[in-house]
Amino acid sequence: WGLLSAMLGYGRYFSLDVLILSVVALLAIQLIEKARVMWLTLRAAWTPPLVARLLTPAVAWHKCTDAELCAVDGAPPEVQARRRAGLAALARRAASLEGPRSRELSELLRHLADGRFTDNRLLPQSLRRLSAARHAVESDGPYLVDADGRRTLDCSGSDGANVHGYNFYKACVAEGNDRIAKLGPNVLGPLHPAAADVLRFLRELSGLDEVSFHSSGAEAVTAAVQLCRFNTRRRLVLAFDAAADRGSLSGLGGVLRCSSLDAAALRLLAARAAEVACVVVDPLQALERRGGGGAAGDGKADPDAAYKSWLQTLRDACTRSNVPLLLDEVDSGFRL
Repeated sequence: WGLLSAMLGYGRYFSLDVLILSVVALLAIQLIEKARVMWLTLRAAWTPPLVARLLTPAVAWHKCTDAELCAVDGAPPEVQARRRAGLAALARRAASLEGPRSRELSELLRHLADGRFTDNRLLPQSLRRLSAARHAVESDGPYLVDADGRRTLDCSGSDGANVHGYNFYKACVAEGNDRIAKLGPNVLGPLHPAAADVLRFLRELSGLDEVSFHSSGAEAVTAAVQLCRFNTRRRLVLAFDAAADRGSLSGLGGVLRCSSLDAAALRLLAARAAEVACVVVDPLQALERRGGGGAAGDGKADPDAAYKSWLQTLRDACTRSNVPLLLDEVDSGFRL
């Protein structure tokens, strides 16, 4: 465009045809560059969620019966029969272990949308009657205890939040309550000196001047992303695999999901650096079953070799492009 301005300033030396051809050429160059960036975006983006979102309205709702669930892989009739018998036995056992107080609470909690939404999203219809109880009054090691004293083994660890076990967190809460008992948990504004101890440790560990406290990992990641957007005046966020699954990011908008160990993602970062507010990555996503850490999507990346090298490459690419890199450490078990 600077060249075009110069040509207009010396219009007596150029014909109208030359000026028109110059404008067309400049527009063509811009269109080619936009097409190149779009192609890089499509190459780097993780497309299955986008395709699924487009196809979802066309998929008919279907309630899966026990018979259909047990025959989904085309197993022989005798195997299907054993599966149905096993499901029925599990359902009877689950019902027999539920005491009167637990049944009363379970019936009442059916009116709580949160638990119903989780069951509908994660479990097939035939397995929802086997889902874990929605209430617990006590934890003991890896077990949860319901209102009737029934002990069940907690296989989920509260969706990974309790990576150190229940007893560790109970001890932390007890110690914390003892330290702030005289102040109380509902004093807003003034901080207990215990906060200074944590602040000092985090500053020494990170080498940074400032620290921000949040109630959950989702809030911390959201705050970090919004802080990057505010300071860079950019909106686009590149999130890799597991980091893109955080509920906090899915609701922000302007988040492009990419696959790790993918050279196309690095080319996209370089091409759209002027638009990217930050890059978010989970250091442990190489262990994901879905295969974000594998070059061929097989989930078998060596976190001590290939994935370590990938993280360093991503760090260098962000530095060259002047784009902040955020490490989502929620799943790594870092707790204070």
